[in-house]
Amino acid sequence: MQLCRRAFLRGTTGGVAITVMPQLARRQIFKARQYHVQPETSHLHLYLTKVWDAVRNETGGRLDVTVYPRNNGVSEGEPELLKQLQAGHLEFFTLNGNILSEAHPAADIQGIPFAFSSSQQLAKLNDGEFGDYLRKELMTRGVQLIPFGAMENGFKDITTVSKPVRTPPDLHGFKMRVPNGKIFIAFYKALGAESKIVNFARLYRALADGEVEGQENPLVIAEDNKLYEVCKYVTKTAHQWAGFNMLASQDFWQRLPEHIQDSVIRSVKKFVPQQRATVQAINATAEHRLGERGMIFLRADLASFRDVLSTTGFYKTYQQSCGPTAWAMMEAEVGPVGR
Repeated sequence: MQLCRRAFLRGTTGGVAITVMPQLARRQIFKARQYHVQPETSHLHLYLTKVWDAVRNETGGRLDVTVYPRNNGVSEGEPELLKQLQAGHLEFFTLNGNILSEAHPAADIQGIPFAFSSSQQLAKLNDGEFGDYLRKELMTRGVQLIPFGAMENGFKDITTVSKPVRTPPDLHGFKMRVPNGKIFIAFYKALGAESKIVNFARLYRALADGEVEGQENPLVIAEDNKLYEVCKYVTKTAHQWAGFNMLASQDFWQRLPEHIQDSVIRSVKKFVPQQRATVQAINATAEHRLGERGMIFLRADLASFRDVLSTTGFYKTYQQSCGPTAWAMMEAEVGPVGR
């Protein structure tokens, strides 16, 4: 029997506790933690706090979620925290799709380099058919992808300490900080750079100490984390969308009564569009503010980057990895990729 969309979004067994013990389920208070990688002053922290404050108020405190910036200071990287979420040891987490792909490779679709030209394309995919498909796949991996919870971060540019970058040869032998995700390493390997995995909490220090020569992130990240103090150049590549998927432990989500699940979805659906609009506005004006702080902006030869990815087989590899269903959903929105 096929599930209706509303029941599917809540998860396949969300109402079990109410069916078995309705009075107990109505009284039970659920306390939980929401981890995210950004600082307390970030847009991400602000809007996650809005989401969970609204849920707390609507449920009369039955779901009480505390938001922890910088992943509560834990030393584990994001792939390790994802495993904790899958095992039920962490309740809520936000994660980039290209690290979420450790749980299911189709999540890499969100960050296929040079595939997307606007955040609206990603919002349509993540809130629609692709989001439903990925949610169903992740359910079997211990992860609940919260509906409508793909939060905006923007498109990545390349930020460098002292070397200007305009074409792929400028990156040959370059020490580029990347998150611990396979697609990031493969991307820079194709471009001839040397990938260095550095925990985001150490990014500023790694740039300042010369451990790495550059990094990639949307401009809002450079601003929020004061990377203008240690980096001189920004190469405008807009090569990859970066977002924050709102995730729950599937075990924890299934223990929540149906009305609490519905409250979470309503709150996310209300505040995430506001978060997206806020971040898009910040990114649109960040070049001016970062320029005033001394950063120099360069325009990349984007065709040369795309050519390298095509000729090295990068796109073919990820088409196979993501799978034909997810790849077809992407191309239906953006057109042919890597051909």
